[in-house]
Formats: sequence, C-alpha cells, structure tokens
Amino acid sequence: MAERRYDLCYRGLLRPGADADDTRRRLGSTFKLKEAGLDRLFTGRPVIVKRDVDAATAAHFERLFAQAGAELTLVPVDKGGPRPMRDPTPSVEVEQPRSVDIDFSRLSLAPPGGALEEPPSRVPLNLDLSHLSLVEGNDWTLEDCEPPPTPIPLPDLSYLTLAPLPDTEPRSSTARFL
Repeated sequence: MAERRYDLCYRGLLRPGADADDTRRRLGSTFKLKEAGLDRLFTGRPVIVKRDVDAATAAHFERLFAQAGAELTLVPVDKGGPRPMRDPTPSVEVEQPRSVDIDFSRLSLAPPGGALEEPPSRVPLNLDLSHLSLVEGNDWTLEDCEPPPTPIPLPDLSYLTLAPLPDTEPRSSTARFL
C-alpha cells in the first residue's frame, strides 16, 4: 500500500502561550527567511508551506513549527485522481491579486525631444589631434585605412647545399606491367 502524502499548511495559528514576535523570529531563523518570506507566512490567510511530502517529512516540519511556537496543519493528499489546481480544503484560500488605484493627476510628460532630467555636465577631454588628417575626396574606402600586412621574415637557408644524386638506371618513359 502506498504511503500517505501530505500538504503542509500554515494558517497563522500559534501554540498556547507562544509570543507572536518570538514565533516569527524563530521561524525566520529556522528556515532562513527574510522579511518578505515571513510576511507571506503571517498574512492571516492559510499558506501551503510544502506540497506532497511523506509522513516522516511532515512530522519533521510539524516538530520544527512546534518548537518555534506555531501550529502547522497537515492536509492529506488524495492520490485517487488528477490534483486540482486549488486545494479542495475550504479553509485554504488562494490570494487574489488586488487592484490598485493610482492617482496620475500629478504626473506629466516631458516635451517632445526634451529630457526628463538634465544630463550631467561633462568636461571635454584635452586631446592633441594635430597629427591626424582626413583622406580627401570620395574615392576611398575603409580598406584604405587598414594597416599594411606585416611581412613574414624569410628563414636563413644559407647553410644548406645541394648534393648530386647518385647514378641510377635510366628510366624509360613507358611503364612496364607484369
């Protein structure tokens, strides 16, 4: 038989006698959570901490939350069919995006061609360009600007000499076949 699987859900409940700030600090240090992660845990809505874990992992996380002063809820996972996108448990809610009203009345656009900010002032560089010149006329290309190829030095072969070939039978111009 297959082992039971669980979703770990934290609903923001504290153990009896636990301090909320102390619990928040302990959960943050235990799971190395930053403020944003802690804020997601303590929104007041149920949060799935981990999905589809075995019983040993579920017990381990339940013990860690209990040591921090929080009550973790184990939700059994039904493996009978395809898993729905939302958890069927009615107490677990998915946070819906909120619409935000923004007042645009104070905003304005820069004039066409204008800058939103003044560009930073730049000090021009004092470069000596007197040795540079332009090629006159329109009959030049960028290939004219390429440097000449670097000549390849020829190796010194002065120590080499030619020796006469030893006498051999003269070869005929026709090949002999067996």
